[in-house]
Formats: sequence, C-alpha cells, structure tokens
Amino acid sequence: MSQTGRNRREHTAADTEEARSTEPDPAPVWAIPAPPLIGREDELRCVTELLAAPGLRLLTLCGPAGIGKSALAHAALAATAAGGRSAVVALDLAEVRDPAMVDSTLRALTAEGPRRPEGGRQLVFLDNCDPVIDAVAEGVLRLLAAAPWTVVVCASRTPLDVYAERILPVGPLRLGPEGDAVRLFTDRVSPYYRHGITGAPERAAVARICEVLDGVPLAIEIAAEAVGPLSPAELESRLRRGEYPARGRLRDLAERHRSVGHALGWGESAQREEDIALLKRLSVCESHIDLDTAGQLSGIGREEIAGGLRRLVHQGLLTSVDNGLGGYSFAMTHMARSHYRQELERDPAALAMARARHAGVCLAFAERVGGTGTGAGFVGGPNTGAEDGRDARRAAAIARRLPDLRSAVRHLRQAGRYADVLRLLLVMAGPDGPGGVEYTAQLEESAERAVEDGGAESRGPAAAALLTLAHLAARTGDPERAGAALRRAIALSGHGERTIPHGARELLAALGDGTRPAPVPPPGPPARATATVTATTTAPAPPHDAGLTPRQHEVAQLVAEGLTNRQISRELEISEWTVVNHLREVMRKLGCPSRVHVARILGRRAG
Repeated sequence: MSQTGRNRREHTAADTEEARSTEPDPAPVWAIPAPPLIGREDELRCVTELLAAPGLRLLTLCGPAGIGKSALAHAALAATAAGGRSAVVALDLAEVRDPAMVDSTLRALTAEGPRRPEGGRQLVFLDNCDPVIDAVAEGVLRLLAAAPWTVVVCASRTPLDVYAERILPVGPLRLGPEGDAVRLFTDRVSPYYRHGITGAPERAAVARICEVLDGVPLAIEIAAEAVGPLSPAELESRLRRGEYPARGRLRDLAERHRSVGHALGWGESAQREEDIALLKRLSVCESHIDLDTAGQLSGIGREEIAGGLRRLVHQGLLTSVDNGLGGYSFAMTHMARSHYRQELERDPAALAMARARHAGVCLAFAERVGGTGTGAGFVGGPNTGAEDGRDARRAAAIARRLPDLRSAVRHLRQAGRYADVLRLLLVMAGPDGPGGVEYTAQLEESAERAVEDGGAESRGPAAAALLTLAHLAARTGDPERAGAALRRAIALSGHGERTIPHGARELLAALGDGTRPAPVPPPGPPARATATVTATTTAPAPPHDAGLTPRQHEVAQLVAEGLTNRQISRELEISEWTVVNHLREVMRKLGCPSRVHVARILGRRAG
C-alpha cells in the first residue's frame, strides 16, 4: 500500500524553476504507476469529493504509521488530475531533515506563484511531512497566500495545525473474513504459496491475523510476506507473541517500510524523549489505556500525563477510543506495541518496574469489580443469571480488560505471588467474567501453591478459588471433583459449614449427601494449619503403574512437565476435552486431588 520515491516524480527547487521555463504544463504526479488500491472505496470517494469542493485550500490525511495515507492520497490525486482541470506537483519529504531545504523548495513555488492551469487549479502534494512539520506549515501558509488557486494536500502522521487545515483521519482496513484487510493479505502472499491459504482453517487464520494487526496495511503486508516457510496458523501464533518474522522485502520499497522497527523509528526524530519513554511504559498494556492507568504506569502527575497522551494522539502513535462511559480511552496499534515493548525489554530494570505497576493496576481493577481479596468466594450459585444481579456493565469492563488480566497473571505467577494470581483469576472465572471452565486448572494449581507458599494470609483467596472451582465442576457434570474442591474450601475457611457463603450451601444441597463434606474442626494457629494442609498432600506414592493406561501415563508425564491441557492436546494430537477426561482418570487412580499432586508423585518417582 505504501509507495516510494520511485513511484512518483519528486520536485526540488531547481526542478520547479526548470519546469517553469521549459514545460507549458506541470508534469504528472508519478511517472511509474502505483499498485492498485485495495479497498478504501469510501475513503477515496470522501477525499475526491473534498478536493472538488469549493473553498478547500489545505487537506491533511493523518493516521498511525503504515495506515496507508500516502497510497490513499496518491489514488485521490491521480483521479482528480485525470479530469484534466488540475495539475499536480508532488514533493516527498521522507528523507528531508533540513528545514531550510523545505523552505527553499516552497519559496520557489511562491516566488511568482505556481502557474495556474487554464481554467483550473494547482494541486501540491506534500508527502511524509513529519520530520520537518514546522517548516512545512510555514511554507504552506506562504504558498496559499501567494496562489489562491492552489490546493495543498499533505500526508503526515502529525497535522500542520493551521487554521485553514481540514484534517481527515485515515483508519484501518475493513476486517472480517470478506474484509479488505484479508484481500490485501492474500494479494501480498507470494504467488508460490497462495495455494496454502485457500482452505477454510487457513482463511480463518488469515482473518484472525488481520484482526491482531488492527487492519494496518503495512503490518499486514509485512506479515503476509512471511507466509511460506510459516503457515498462517504458525504466523498467527508468532504475531500474538509480538514477533514479526523477518524476510527480505521488495527491492524498491523505502527503507522506512522494510520492517516495523524502521517504520516506527523513522518518525522518532520529531518526538520528545519523555514521550518515547511514556510509549515504552504503556507498551506493557494489552488493551485500552485510560488516564489513571497511564498515570500509574508512568509515575507522573495527572496534568503531565494528559499532555503526553494528547501529544501521542496528535502524532498518530495512540488512537482515542470511546470507553463506553461517556469518555475516552487510548489504544496502541499492534505495530507500536510490539516495537516499543522490544525497546523496553532492552532495559530489564525498567521492564520489571513497568510489569509490576501494570500488575498493580490490574489488582486494583479486580478489587473494584469484585471484592475478591476477602475470600468471600463465588458470587452467586452455578445457575446465576442476569436476574440474580449480574451487572452487564461490569461484565463488559472485565471483557475489555481480559487481555491485561491474563498478562498480569503470567507476570504474577513468575513472581510467585499466587494469592494475587487468585484475585485476578476469580474475576476472570467468576459469573461476570468471560467464562470459567478454561481457568479450572489454573484455579486449582494456584490455590494449592498459594496455601503452600503464602501461609495463612493466602487462605482466604485460596478458599474462594476452590469454591469457584467447585461450582465450575458441578456445572460441567463432575460432582466428584466439585465435592473435593468444596471440602478443601471449607477446610481452608477454618470454621466448617457454619460460615460458608450462601452459594456453597446451595452447592452442598445440589451435590447431595454422597459428596457432602464431613465436618471440619476449626484450625489451630497459622503455622499448624499450614502443616495440616501440607500433610494432606504428601500421601505415600502409589504403586508404579497404579493401573494407568499408556495414554494416561503420557498425559501424567506432560502434566509433570508443567504443560497446560491445551498444550498437551497439541503435543498428543488429541482434543482438549479428551485430555481432561484422561487427567481425571489419572487423578482418580493416583488418589490425587489436583494436577499439582500428580506432578509431585511423578517427580518423586523420577527422583
């Protein structure tokens, strides 16, 4: 979508003077035809209508790096010039760093005024204005004053900020299986490998890739060129980890379009150092960023952070989005997040601080939406619906924050902060979260680790997690697992059934007497209580085979290696539900209440 100096005729001051003396009419915009524009029908119509409207003097196409501003301007100007009543002069300023060069070039156009086409007007296109935006603004004002028949079109991440300017934000390509983003991706895949993206699973993966990349054309082009050695599914996985597989791009592409790093680094010369530092800190966020989050991540005052966010939006490095509450949040494109996160990772201390602050933001959010820190447990029973108090707005807020909550869980697990892990998991798996079944293994393992590593202060979150796990197990038709989790939750609560939450009482009634837990005496001091919990998890190892089938033994070994159910399903090429059933049988035969205990038993045998 992006074009280069080879795709257009570029004019300097000397070129302009020569053209006046030798050419009766200005030359075409580009000597080499550009690739056809994919999509953008509505935007192209809008730009051409604006250029035809009387009174327009200055139009600036703005947007993030790689969004396709230059390509859209090229198509609109070519269509306008084809009408025969407008002559076009194009100036590419991508490699210009000296404001004096911009000044001299535009002064050459204003010395006597551009030659007015017979009964028409002069269109001046200024591309890639960002590095010298101040000089461009001054020169354009002189040009507009000297030649009333001149219309200036700019393509720039940053507007000129002058009164006559009409700003048109350029957005992403249309997403979806039939969207323009998928069309562009398919067009940019090498013809040698296009046969590999014709199947339904591959087409679905391509659509997801375009969503991950926010519909940004440059990011889509770079990703599409990696298809071949990588399948669409493999490419999607790597992109979700923030990687852009590198390969050689087309020979005539500008240097700034050869990689994500080049595209973002090109404009940094015009940025403040503190704004670049802010971008690096914000890059740990996976979803939208509000003003309070940005302030906590940056550690600076509210007014200062508001100014920084305003500048970054102005420069096309953040976009403003509706937060659903009558205000604004801010979002980074996948390109920007990937680039600035890699820059942040060059400083491990700064990365650790940013991750810790981000986890703190997520924990504060969890406290606001659920009160998960007291061990109150599952809010509502397994059949809770909207009529029982589920808050749609709170559910929407959790859904928006879910990528950040998952990221914080990974960080907190690595830091060994399992009680905090549980506080987040309880929000994600609770009734207002996006679902619970996928979090059962994490709830179970983290509850055990929290009790073992965190002592008495972790008992509340662990009991709440096990109670939630019991509800999830009952909901999915596993009363045995539900009863085991409920017994552990009551034991950790320390007061037996007398003080368990109402939801647990409903679950007890639903499970029936067969799985009703026996009364548990109140625990002693914290140290003795911890020892009691540990004692329940160190039963002697069963016989070597314990009746496990070969497949069950494979599953148990992979559990001991720390793989999740999804990873095991991929490793053994079986469904995730089959893994769950095998693991359930392994736990029953080994007498283990959780996968943590399965790992311990196999670890002792290996030792």
